[in-house]
Amino acid sequence: MSDTKSVPVNAPPSTKRSFAAMRHPGFRAQFITFVLAMMADNIEHVISYWMVFQKFHSPALAGFAIVSHWLPFLLFSVASGALADRFDPRRVIQIGMTLFIIASLSWSYFFVTDTLQMWQAMVILVIHGCAGVLWQTPNQMLLYDIVGPKDLESAVRLNAMARYLAVLVGPAVGAAILLALGPAAGIMLNTVFYLPLVLRHRADGARHQGSSRHRVDDAARRRGVVLCGQCL
Repeated sequence: MSDTKSVPVNAPPSTKRSFAAMRHPGFRAQFITFVLAMMADNIEHVISYWMVFQKFHSPALAGFAIVSHWLPFLLFSVASGALADRFDPRRVIQIGMTLFIIASLSWSYFFVTDTLQMWQAMVILVIHGCAGVLWQTPNQMLLYDIVGPKDLESAVRLNAMARYLAVLVGPAVGAAILLALGPAAGIMLNTVFYLPLVLRHRADGARHQGSSRHRVDDAARRRGVVLCGQCL
């Protein structure tokens, strides 16, 4: 007896499409603004790390910069996700973007006045790290709201691609801005790259409040977070 399974002649072809999430206008806007914000994150790394090294030449501070960036993700990612599930994730993301802008403007002020002290640099680095965890986890949960369950896998893959595209491009752009404008003006300019994401979520949040949007069930949101975590 043959082990092969017969396939119906009239079986419908697969409906899977490459870049399926890009068919959603909301996701296209999400993709572009996410790349800009992630690029700004890496631009700030380039400029701030360079200036901190030039001023203090401290290996300990360099190590603290790495720890302060990633430790908030380790400690608060679950709490950030719970916060985004309880409230509108767009508002949580806006808080994260506001902290990013505060960090960039703080660097700019201390670079202009040349009054940066080590403890002040440590505080700004912590603010930057907390901004990241208030952005990344809610952003992943928001993908379900934007594209729905059908195209969620595509959205997760494209979101990961956007992340690493910005990580690739951001340092090069940051170095070019540092050379062209200097550290103070360059990191002040960097705040502009955060604004499209802030303004987009502000507009989307206003529409969300004025519509009869249904709540996404907790299980579906958890599945989206797990899928995103596997890609990132």
